[in-house]
Amino acid sequence: MKTRGRMPGRSAHQPESRRVRPSRLRPRAVAVFAAGAVAGVLAALAVVLLPSAFGGDPMQDRAAELQEQERQRDAELTRALVTAAEQARAEVTTVLDGLEQAAGSGSATAEQVTQWRQALDTAAAPFAERPSGGTEVNLARSGLAGAITTLDRAVETYAAALVAEGELAARLRVLAGELHDDAVHAWSTAATQLDVAGVATGVGHVHVFLDGADPHGS
Repeated sequence: MKTRGRMPGRSAHQPESRRVRPSRLRPRAVAVFAAGAVAGVLAALAVVLLPSAFGGDPMQDRAAELQEQERQRDAELTRALVTAAEQARAEVTTVLDGLEQAAGSGSATAEQVTQWRQALDTAAAPFAERPSGGTEVNLARSGLAGAITTLDRAVETYAAALVAEGELAARLRVLAGELHDDAVHAWSTAATQLDVAGVATGVGHVHVFLDGADPHGS
């Protein structure tokens, strides 16, 4: 009976060596890692996309709601200001026409000056209260009130000219005429601003310009 021989150079008691393979991730570990990465990406996308998918960002919705409330408030203020401006315009026009003639080649009496003062008091009354609104309507209100104030100073300057004499009286009349012109320009600017406020708030174009001063020809 033959015995199994040994390979040359190998010990009889040493086990056969095995080839060492590099470590690799098992298929299940790879799947878990990939699933985690995908979940992270989906979570990040959800933060961005879900608010829009379910009715929008609450903060954006609230901001839009506040903007709409401000627009409605400014629309109401604009309509009220248009009414006040239309009422004041009649009084202002009467004073402007009389003062223009008196400060030029004509003249006015103390009684007429008193009537001008009363007319301007009536015109200024609706502007005594100044509720806070948007920039457009606030500027328009301030501009109209400023125009009335400027015209009032023109009247007071002319009243001073009535009791002055000589060169001083002449200079005061000239100054009254210049203030008259400043009031006209101030009213025109404020009327334009009110028109801007009307468009911005959805009221539409509004025309409270003085006669012959409407840039739109209305």
